[in-house]
Amino acid sequence: MIYRGAMDAATCLRAALLGLLCLCWSLVAQAGVLSIDAAATATLGREAGLLVEQDAALSADEALAAQRAGRFSPGTASVPKFGIGAPPVWLHLALDNPGGDVLRRHLVVGVPWTDRLDVYLLREGRVVEHIAAGDGERGLRVPAGSVGHVIEHDFAPGLTELLVRAESPDPLLVPLRLLEPAQAQQMLRAHDYGYGLLYGYLFALVAYNLMLFLGLRDRSQLDYVLYVGSFMLLSLAYSGHGQIWLWPGQPEFQRYAILVLMVLFGFMGLRFASSFLGLASSLPAMHRLAGALAIVGALAMALCVVFDLQAAAGVVAFVFTLLFTMAMVLIGGVSVHRDRIAAPYFLAGALIAMAGTAITTLAVWQGLPYLPWTLHAAELGVALDGTVLTLALAYRMRRLRGERLRAEYHAAIDPLTGLRNRRAFAVEATAAWQAALRSGQPLSVIVLDLDHFKALNDDFGHSAGDAALVVVARILERCSREGDLVARWGGEEFVVLMPDTALPNARAIGLRLIDAIRSAEPVHEGRRLALSASVGVAERGAHEDLEALIRDADRWMYAAKRSGRGCVCCGVRPEAAQA
Repeated sequence: MIYRGAMDAATCLRAALLGLLCLCWSLVAQAGVLSIDAAATATLGREAGLLVEQDAALSADEALAAQRAGRFSPGTASVPKFGIGAPPVWLHLALDNPGGDVLRRHLVVGVPWTDRLDVYLLREGRVVEHIAAGDGERGLRVPAGSVGHVIEHDFAPGLTELLVRAESPDPLLVPLRLLEPAQAQQMLRAHDYGYGLLYGYLFALVAYNLMLFLGLRDRSQLDYVLYVGSFMLLSLAYSGHGQIWLWPGQPEFQRYAILVLMVLFGFMGLRFASSFLGLASSLPAMHRLAGALAIVGALAMALCVVFDLQAAAGVVAFVFTLLFTMAMVLIGGVSVHRDRIAAPYFLAGALIAMAGTAITTLAVWQGLPYLPWTLHAAELGVALDGTVLTLALAYRMRRLRGERLRAEYHAAIDPLTGLRNRRAFAVEATAAWQAALRSGQPLSVIVLDLDHFKALNDDFGHSAGDAALVVVARILERCSREGDLVARWGGEEFVVLMPDTALPNARAIGLRLIDAIRSAEPVHEGRRLALSASVGVAERGAHEDLEALIRDADRWMYAAKRSGRGCVCCGVRPEAAQA
């Protein structure tokens, strides 16, 4: 009886130990369980367990067995990131529905550029739903834009396990959220509105500058269109919209689309910088740097695509993007130092774009947390950069137009007197001649020449002669009427074209001119200058052209010289001006 009692005690002890072990296993198994109500508050990377595949690909059962064996490590970041070319990873999360009703939730997982994403939902260790998504193969579910892949599931009461396998040679990161239907709809609506606003704004910039290019044929306008347009394509690619709208069902294209467009965006940015700032002529060293960086980036990406090196292409794209943003800032800084037109605008835009691009690059690669604002920093930066550069293009256009007008003005103006020169007079006078021919109205010309000008230069110096010419120019401007054309014809000779003016009126104006010139008596270096002029006047008659009319007036001016100077000749007896 004693022995039998001992056996019963031992059996009870073994049963107790077995129950304790079962209780401990249950507690361990339940330690990582998350209520689906609590799961809706944040990204779930820290609550999930992680496993990196080492050799062969695991099945869902093998991954679940590895989780049971404790081979999954705890999550350390809200959004797990593994870098470029990382091996496939598994995430495990246990979700508990503590109520008695079935609850519908939206699982938002992954990023649009993930090659393959397998999502398993398990009950009591058995797979009840499997969703295959990604852009690396045909037939996979495409993402719902940049929010990632959205999967609806009805969670029954009790425990549901989630297994996610993610694989991509591009930057591998696996954001994971569990949202109520209303939250998911709000997220998708904000996503659609945000990208609609972004694409609409960028398209407006492209359309505006394309119209300017078609009208002005300024290469920098076209380069700006290509620069902003390439970013629009890049945004469409990495936000997932490209494979939905532009190249659906083309995973082979999508695999390299983002990486190639990253390099294309940088290439077009460097091309725009070169043409906008005129680097080829003003800063040849910066021009060579921009060209070399663009060519090296394009060739490196082309080699990666030809030899199907997707992981290497990812490194090339991200490194090139960072170098491109730094090069744009360097080019802008040097251009500001050299006082290039609109360089401060360019530098400000480059700094904004560099900050946004660098933030997004480091957020999806390594270095910065993956958050909504870090993901979209590049888009915001380029939108602001585009705004600044549009202002810069407008400012540059105004400056160039102003410089061109000033150049035209100086090309048409005599630098000493400020009157029209002979070339400008010929252009404007031809139009007046044609108008007189059409209307039949009179048209007269005065040719005026200073008397004894060589003696004035010899006695007082050339500076005195210049001063005399300036005085005469001001008198001609003061005595001429609105619509008259006054010009320095050459040397000490001036010409006045008078539309709607017959010979008697023109002769009277000539008399007033020589009277005003004689009365001026300017003082130069303390010495008074006595000035006199001879005037010839001719009216349009049977002259074959304007040049013939001016030659006629010139002959009458020489007739006035021969008649004793200081008088007007116009086809009648020379009449001296009254003192």
